[in-house]
Amino acid sequence: MMIKDAKPISRETIPRFTSEPIKIPRERLQTIVKWFAEQPNVPPELANALRAVAWLVEVDTFRELEETAMVDGNYDDKLPIHRVYLSELIADGEGIVWNIKKNGMAASELKFALEDVQATLDSLHTAFRCEHGPKNSQKTNELIAKLFDGSEP
Repeated sequence: MMIKDAKPISRETIPRFTSEPIKIPRERLQTIVKWFAEQPNVPPELANALRAVAWLVEVDTFRELEETAMVDGNYDDKLPIHRVYLSELIADGEGIVWNIKKNGMAASELKFALEDVQATLDSLHTAFRCEHGPKNSQKTNELIAKLFDGSEP
């Protein structure tokens, strides 16, 4: 028995099932991406792109934790661990930037470049200097305040 009007079945004619995107916890994503980047058959340019993606996700997580601590009012209590975590991010970022400059970075669908990674690293350096760098003495702060006061000649 043959059906006259039957259409051939192909990938294009099969109905597609759609679903919500899979939600993977950041820690798990980072573990997967870092593992993939370390495989011996992965070209250095691709490994650098994967490491950069994982690092950028980690920086984003760090920034969210900073914001949460500020909103919760316990930012000052978290400064010691903030310093450690920030230092680790800076060290990892320096290594990633160095490797990208040495071996290049594969283009990705995320459309970021070395300059984006470098700018993120620079912002972390700035955050470290502002939050954990040397502070002015009370006397210096008073003198600076007088300079901008404008009421005194």
